[in-house]
Amino acid sequence: MQQVAAQAFSQYQSELLAFINRKISHKEDAQDILSAVFIKLLQQTDAPDSPIAWLYQVTKNAIIDYYRTRRPNEELPQDLIAESREESAFSEMSVCMKPMVMTLDEKYRDVLLLSEIEGMKQKAVAERLNLSLPAVKSRVLRGRELLAASLVTCCAPVINAKGKVDDFLPPKKSCGKC
Repeated sequence: MQQVAAQAFSQYQSELLAFINRKISHKEDAQDILSAVFIKLLQQTDAPDSPIAWLYQVTKNAIIDYYRTRRPNEELPQDLIAESREESAFSEMSVCMKPMVMTLDEKYRDVLLLSEIEGMKQKAVAERLNLSLPAVKSRVLRGRELLAASLVTCCAPVINAKGKVDDFLPPKKSCGKC
């Protein structure tokens, strides 16, 4: 287990440190948190099903602990306390969403922009675009599938044990969409 742990940690160490640095401004504290995550990984008796998801989950918890214990008078960043982990991950990715939607075919792009970005009801979208409601629903569903595939390709989601998105890995440089 320790060899697997060391290998997983060395593989994702720079990504984890970048993630911590986005949440914490003190470089020394970020290194301390990264070390604490490695220690927790070494203390694991069973290999996690998804090492990267486990590492990110433990890292997020360590960041929260950092703010609770070391800085009792400092407020936690809003993205750590006000939102669920899934909402936090999606809020970070929301910057990339519209450019990714814009790369879709027009028939999917238009319905997604109106229904998902502008928040229109699908019935109103159907009326506005002179489409049937089933056609709009079908295009929204297919557009979401295409958008999800694009997100997975560009910014791999970190899935937790419950199958929910906890975070996204930093966008790949080759992505060009966000």
